[in-house]
Amino acid sequence: MPATVTSRVIGLDASALFDRVTALANHERLIPLTRICAPARRPRVGDRVVATSAGLLRDVMLLTHYERPDGVANRGSAVAPVGRAVYRKLGPVLLGTAEIVVTALGPATARVDWTEDVRLVAPWRPAEAIVSPLLGLMTARALRLLAEATERD
Repeated sequence: MPATVTSRVIGLDASALFDRVTALANHERLIPLTRICAPARRPRVGDRVVATSAGLLRDVMLLTHYERPDGVANRGSAVAPVGRAVYRKLGPVLLGTAEIVVTALGPATARVDWTEDVRLVAPWRPAEAIVSPLLGLMTARALRLLAEATERD
């Protein structure tokens, strides 16, 4: 199954945007019918997260990489600050990774790239054809809602 990548430019500095998009408690508002069990603090490598969608689908994840963006993007700078969080999916239905990358585009603008590279465990593999488009819709909606909430703030 091909990876799904959704990107969106949002008018917020990279560090603040990274903190918002990786605060998994926010995902309950961003992803329909989903409940998140995660520590109520800034994420740390080794955190275990359980997302339950529609009361049925459990998505157990382990945070394997967490790096906040450093500094602020300047017009004269050749290197933009980048933040990255990687979650390894442990099952019981989804395997693979979810990755969130936030790249500073300027002092008050950043781009989020959200990648879902997943596969289903047997006997669910025949349903993989519909999973990728659904993940694309889910992440696009989540980033749209995040952008709208940021504009209201």
